[in-house]
Amino acid sequence: MFWRLLGGFGRAAVVIIILVMPAFLLPNVSVASLEVSLVVAVIAAALTVFEYASTHPSLIDFRFAPPYNRVRFLCFAAQVILLSFLCRASAGLDSFGPDVLAFADWAIAMTDWPLSPVRIVIEAAATIPDRAQALLTVRAAAVSFLSSFVLLMGFAAILWIARWPVARRDFNLWINLPTFTPGYAEDTERRLFRDGWFNLLSGLAFLYLAPILVFRFGGGAANGVLAEYQGLLWAATAWGLIASSLAIRGLAVLKVAWLVRRARR
Repeated sequence: MFWRLLGGFGRAAVVIIILVMPAFLLPNVSVASLEVSLVVAVIAAALTVFEYASTHPSLIDFRFAPPYNRVRFLCFAAQVILLSFLCRASAGLDSFGPDVLAFADWAIAMTDWPLSPVRIVIEAAATIPDRAQALLTVRAAAVSFLSSFVLLMGFAAILWIARWPVARRDFNLWINLPTFTPGYAEDTERRLFRDGWFNLLSGLAFLYLAPILVFRFGGGAANGVLAEYQGLLWAATAWGLIASSLAIRGLAVLKVAWLVRRARR
């Protein structure tokens, strides 16, 4: 119990650090924004302690099948850190800022291909009057998408090369999918495949629909949010994180469904 509680507090401390990091790194952050960041970080930390200090999961999937949640959190942390220093580089605050901007431009070149979601952001950002803001928006989208894609490919490799989660003897379907209602074997297999494909396709659709909805229907409010470093950072992070989290969950559930089918046969 002690070590489980200690692990929960350790995870909560890392969550707090990542969530409040932009408020301390970004320029021109108001006191109110800092206070909101601290409140959100404390709430997220409390939920983390509640989840990981418990012997049974309540909401988090695959808690007992690492590195599923570690990959998702790594994706979140990488996006927050990269986008924080990208905003600082845009403001000219760091001596290595030109290198960060060069990396962001390279990310644009790597992700700007036909039918790419970054291409949609590039076309939508052309409507932003401020050219510097438009360029920073495109750079943030490219960095967010590229980091999410790399980690998604890494998790896909773990799924099949490392034989996740077969290598874990303590893997249990019901405690690793606490929100999944069990049923008969054939029905469980069918619903797992359905949920897996739904999550995977939802993540792909979110990548394309979110920029269209924000720029087309957000109007001046969207431009106002993106004009602030903190608003742009969290918008880009949410765009990449939600899509990658849905895709990662879809891949994991599809792998479990495939294992259930193989076991039944």
